[in-house]
Amino acid sequence: MFRAIGVLVCGVGLQAIDVVHAQEQPLDDRREAWVIKARDGQLSTGIEGLQRLYTETRDARVRQDLIALLIRAERYQDVLDVCPDCRLDSLSPNSLEMLGMAARQTAELDRANAYYQALTERQPDNFQGWLGLTLTRLEMGDIGSVDKLLRRLQEQRGRNQQWLQARLDLAARLDAPIMELQTRHWMVERFPDNIPAIQALYRLAVELGATGAAERFMAEHPEAFNAKDRLWLRYYRARDRLRLAQNANKPELYGPALDIFNDVLAEPDAAPGLVQRAEFDKLLTLVKLRRFPKAEAFAGELEMRYGELPPYLRRARADALSGLGRPDDALAIYQSLVAADPSQAHDASQPLNASLFYAYADLQAYDRAERLLSDWKDHEPAMRWNFTGTRRVDNAGHDQVLQLEMVLEAWRGDLDAAQARLDEFLQWAPANASLWKTQGDFYRWRGWPDKAIEAYERAVQLSAPDNREALRHGVLMARLDRGQWRDTVDTIERHLAEDLPSVNRDSLARDLRERRAGGLSVFGSMGEGTGSGVQSSRDWQYSTRLESPRRDDGGRFFAERIAMFGEYYDQDLRASYNTIGYELPFYPASLSFSAGQGAQLSDEPLLRGKLDLNLGDHWSASFKAEMNASGTPLRALNDGHNADLYEAVLGYHRDEAGAGSLSVSVMDVDDGNLRRSLSASWRETFYRYDEWRVDGAVYAGTSRNDDVQASYFNPHSDASLSAEVTIEHRQPLGYRQSFVQGLTLGSGRYWQEDEGAANTWQIGYQHRWELAPRLNLEYGIRRSRAVYDGDAEFTNVFSLGLDWRFL
Repeated sequence: MFRAIGVLVCGVGLQAIDVVHAQEQPLDDRREAWVIKARDGQLSTGIEGLQRLYTETRDARVRQDLIALLIRAERYQDVLDVCPDCRLDSLSPNSLEMLGMAARQTAELDRANAYYQALTERQPDNFQGWLGLTLTRLEMGDIGSVDKLLRRLQEQRGRNQQWLQARLDLAARLDAPIMELQTRHWMVERFPDNIPAIQALYRLAVELGATGAAERFMAEHPEAFNAKDRLWLRYYRARDRLRLAQNANKPELYGPALDIFNDVLAEPDAAPGLVQRAEFDKLLTLVKLRRFPKAEAFAGELEMRYGELPPYLRRARADALSGLGRPDDALAIYQSLVAADPSQAHDASQPLNASLFYAYADLQAYDRAERLLSDWKDHEPAMRWNFTGTRRVDNAGHDQVLQLEMVLEAWRGDLDAAQARLDEFLQWAPANASLWKTQGDFYRWRGWPDKAIEAYERAVQLSAPDNREALRHGVLMARLDRGQWRDTVDTIERHLAEDLPSVNRDSLARDLRERRAGGLSVFGSMGEGTGSGVQSSRDWQYSTRLESPRRDDGGRFFAERIAMFGEYYDQDLRASYNTIGYELPFYPASLSFSAGQGAQLSDEPLLRGKLDLNLGDHWSASFKAEMNASGTPLRALNDGHNADLYEAVLGYHRDEAGAGSLSVSVMDVDDGNLRRSLSASWRETFYRYDEWRVDGAVYAGTSRNDDVQASYFNPHSDASLSAEVTIEHRQPLGYRQSFVQGLTLGSGRYWQEDEGAANTWQIGYQHRWELAPRLNLEYGIRRSRAVYDGDAEFTNVFSLGLDWRFL
């Protein structure tokens, strides 16, 4: 035990002797000894020794070595703790630089700024001091002084590596890709063998869309790139065209972009990441090219391959579904996108609310469209701050909502109110081409094609040359509305071949296709009643018309069959007519002529001719002549008599809600009877809004017949006046498809010479299936009271009509 105590005392004594000996050494030797230990790999030991030595001596040289070792150990907070309150003038330039670095690393930017500021004042040519001050000011957000400091650094040392890196940091802080591009270009010029710098410059160039510059880099530095890089460059070339087409309104670039995407995807060595990006961009391009069937099929493939698509592609798919006539499916996607990111509903450039609005409108869900616009309007004040925040300007989003409200009003059926609102807008902005286009659309919907053409041409004058396609399309469709086929079809087909994909181009193509389509129309009725009417107590009749597609000049062939049956004193009376004819439009007139042969009771040849004249937006006239007219009473045919018919009609079209006609006709029956008739009618829509519609009609007529012995109804003179009201309800079934049911109530007064006057009435109920664009089907039943030779006749009539277009 005593031996152990002796050893311990001896050891402590020896250590005390060493300490005393060390303390007796010169300070520089002691400081250098700890630095040597750090150089020999004992960094922590050297730091600890210098810390004790600095605590003991507070020597400036010890402090400087301690700071250097702590910097080497990346113990930046400890560096600052060495000198928490040192006076700046007591610090050496090296210490100031190292303390500035430590302060930057620990985000104590004010201290770093102070250290570097003191260093540059003491040594104005100290590059590291100016560089540190520059980086510190950059991190402090003092961008103005950073630019000045960089210029000073460049004057001192030129564009060296550190200066270039500082400028790259500034570009990143400013989010200035052009500055970054220029700096990286200088870096490659300064260090042309730096492969990472060349590749970084290339990546930045393609990100900025400078594929031309990227191609030059690749040609000038082939050693920095391989075949995969070149394939990626081809992809970037296509992507840049896609972006330019979208952002600079250059849709002519979509086609070339798609070709390159297809070429990239055809490469067997394409990387999976490249394939995915090219496929995504291909889908977007297909939608922009309005190749909706291919886009929808491709979107399904991508969804199976990658799962749920990114939001921008889901929106593109919804656009494709909308273009395919599937607004219900498109609506579901639009709604999910808004639910995920409500800000997209009111986006300044591409608001999803607009897509939602048109989807609701296509589904005839007008109440939901109205609520959408109301909510949208609440988020779009009439005025907003300009981008500088210095003054208030008109809000384009608010104007868009106002125009959609106006169009919605027209679609719902109140064109008068929509027209009044549009006229008010035009008073505020008479040089607004968009409003004049809407004016042209309204005029077309009202049945005024001449005025529509004037409005579209006015819009053309007010539009930039590259914004006139839709307006020219409107002019062409209005020309078709008024029957101006000659030269119009050739012009339309040229536009369809040359014009770029657009909504208006699609509408023009669809309109022309549906107008030119051939078809089959059938109408038949069957009635039972008593009295001495044109037919008899039991009758039926039907007409069938088969039409060929229209030629470029609007002409078309057609074939018709008309058949009749009536029972008279238990005798079956039958007649039919079969004709072939041709329609020949030559605006402002249209000529239709046909020839055929009668059968059964009417076995004579049949000739028809009709001339229609377009006298403007409001007036029209027609003249018709028939030899062996199909309207000849069956009883006259049974008696061996035929008739010729001559008719002239003057029509007046006020607008979409009101129209009428005045008709004069003469039927020359070869039994010596000359039936002269004069009639007038007027149709008026009293109410139309959303699914409800109320129409009224008034009919008046009189006729005179010669006094001949006839078995058919042949009053010497008569007159009639009647009115009817039809109430219809429309149930939407989908895009351009509806089920309509209607109730008709009518009443009138009939007067016949020698028989006096009597009341007439009718009640009817009908269904109509509008399955546009191919099929319309209607059927109904009607019960009526008529008077013939003073006797009342009650008739039940069943009717069926079919119009099938060959599309």
